[in-house]
Amino acid sequence: MTISIYYKSIDGAEKFLSGCTAFTFVKEAFTPYTRFYVVIYSNTVPDDMTEIRVRINGKYVHHGIVDNFKVINANGVKKCVISSRGFTSLLTENQLPPGMYTDMSFNRLFDEYFTLPNITHEDNAVSSYIYVNKGTPMWDGAANLAYKLTGMYPYIRDTNKVMMSMPSNAVYSRYTAEKALNYGSQIVTNKMVSHYNMADINGDYEAFSSVSDEAIARNLIRHRKFELDRRFLNNPESACDFRIMMSSRGYKRRFFTIEGYGGEDINDFISFEDIENQRIKAIKITGNKKGVFTEFSVYDE
Repeated sequence: MTISIYYKSIDGAEKFLSGCTAFTFVKEAFTPYTRFYVVIYSNTVPDDMTEIRVRINGKYVHHGIVDNFKVINANGVKKCVISSRGFTSLLTENQLPPGMYTDMSFNRLFDEYFTLPNITHEDNAVSSYIYVNKGTPMWDGAANLAYKLTGMYPYIRDTNKVMMSMPSNAVYSRYTAEKALNYGSQIVTNKMVSHYNMADINGDYEAFSSVSDEAIARNLIRHRKFELDRRFLNNPESACDFRIMMSSRGYKRRFFTIEGYGGEDINDFISFEDIENQRIKAIKITGNKKGVFTEFSVYDE
């Protein structure tokens, strides 16, 4: 199992970065970018870098901007700590002008409004309208469009490819209990909302509503009321349904950890014990002197 890290300096030259002692890579279906953290000990650490690419076991898993680059000199050795987010994080940091966008498609959204580096997208010309509120990031526009067209939340596949439908090239992986280093389950309910109410054009907050039966069953009574969301004018009831879905996303997960990494990606299929051909929703790869380890997560609806 090998990891290769390449960095690009401010002059555009790309070089190999040696001396990795520990790293963590995280990719999750509802997070619009990958994350990578690494610690390096080397006397050849550069003074500056703008981006990094990471390959694990021959597969590129991360290409991103360098958010934090810290170099510490101690006892004659340089310690370098780097944190990076995938280039799709820029979609959360760029805003479209507010207003109504008609005949909007994934192709138009990503190809006509901003030129953002190293980001690709699913080829989809099916169109709908989106309404952009003031201060709305580009990613929210993509999420709104994807929900209208497919009923799904967009996700990242490969390195920085934005998808809104299930992959046609999904792979299947099966692991046994003997292969697993650990396995378990987790429930996180702190973001779950029980009731959403949206006002109509006259300000009546009882006009549209949606209720989470799961939240109520857990006595998590949390009411949220909001003004008319013009993004859902063609189907106002779905404005509340969308928020209920998002508040409970990934609240119940099952996971297991193996040694190594087989090249799996978000929304590939995986099997383990009673997990039978479920979609992978999160991947966490860690590496240190003991080896490389991968934790897979699936989400229960």
